[in-house]
Amino acid sequence: MMTPAAALQEALPDAVVEVIEDGTHPFVRVQGEKIVEAARVLREKCGAEMLHQVSGMDFEDRYEVVYHFARLASPAEFFCLKVSLPRDNPQLPSLANEWRAANWGERETWDLMGIRFIGHPHHYRILLSEDWVGHPLRKDYQMPTSYHGIDCTK
Repeated sequence: MMTPAAALQEALPDAVVEVIEDGTHPFVRVQGEKIVEAARVLREKCGAEMLHQVSGMDFEDRYEVVYHFARLASPAEFFCLKVSLPRDNPQLPSLANEWRAANWGERETWDLMGIRFIGHPHHYRILLSEDWVGHPLRKDYQMPTSYHGIDCTK
């Protein structure tokens, strides 16, 4: 079976931005518009059976979405895809129609980080109320002083 990096470089050479195969957490960074195709390659060529985590990260110059996939054979193998996004309009195609587990993680990432997943079937807040302003895990987030009459300063 091919390594994730080799499979992605063969199937989607223009989509691969960076490959880190050594260290504690190897990953392949792909272009955001190719994330659906990249996830299919992991399923079809690397035997990825499960998407077990989607998370967002806030860096000074960009946002990042990290996807953790697994092949559950013995011993289990784990694959990581990363996508870098601009701070001014962080969005990328949703994996929720390809990987059902993406539904929850993408909604949580939208709710807390403000990263939009285009084509997501249920793109609304999952943890905060619909009238909440902002995305609390962003580094530039300003906590409101009150919410529906509740003092948020204490």
